[in-house]
Amino acid sequence: MDRFLGADFLAEAGLNLQAVFDCAALPEAVLQPMRESGVPVEEYGRLVLLGHGGRRLWNRLQTFGMKTANPVDHYSLAITRQYIERYLNNAPHLILYPLTNFLVPLTQLGELAGWSQPAPIGLGINPTYGVWFAYRVAFLVSDNRSPATDYRLPATDHPCASCADKPCITACPAHAVRPDPQQFDIFTCVRRRLESNSSCADRCLARLACPIAPEHRYSLAQIRYHYGQSLITIREYIEERD
Repeated sequence: MDRFLGADFLAEAGLNLQAVFDCAALPEAVLQPMRESGVPVEEYGRLVLLGHGGRRLWNRLQTFGMKTANPVDHYSLAITRQYIERYLNNAPHLILYPLTNFLVPLTQLGELAGWSQPAPIGLGINPTYGVWFAYRVAFLVSDNRSPATDYRLPATDHPCASCADKPCITACPAHAVRPDPQQFDIFTCVRRRLESNSSCADRCLARLACPIAPEHRYSLAQIRYHYGQSLITIREYIEERD
């Protein structure tokens, strides 16, 4: 595949996972939820997906500053807008994720790009970064100079296949993690996290136990931040339902 336009700029800022999709070639399973949420996919040529693996984005964010209620999102969007201006000549574009009401199947896009395969802990696992990666930005753009990712990639060995002991399963105090990723028990996980003085409130012990790519493991500060934010979201969701 040809080199991603502006790859070094994005990677230096921490957005070191990059994929470009031809909108006309996206599978219907990806297009349908976006269309249903009002995404005008047909009006654009490319869908760009950006993510981060490892610690660099968090380190760059500390220099940028935790200035808002959603600092990771705002930083990622600020870098993305700089990228669009510098490398895509500020071509017409539409931000799909984050901080919008659009529905974007990030996991499916990540799997199409070859970034991720399902893991027992309920998250995807990356061949380079293990479970220490995340989706940060998705946007549509009319500029077609960036070559589209060939998402019909050959199957690669699953990172978990080399892990005989599966410590993620035994490390989960809620017993929510199962060998089959499709059987991860999200409801048991959430209940455990909401318990008073839960050891799972600001971290995932199963995720921390994963032996794949430990050199890319987030710092404790980053782990506590992300899990703290997710716990707030869970509590807000429960309060709205009640």
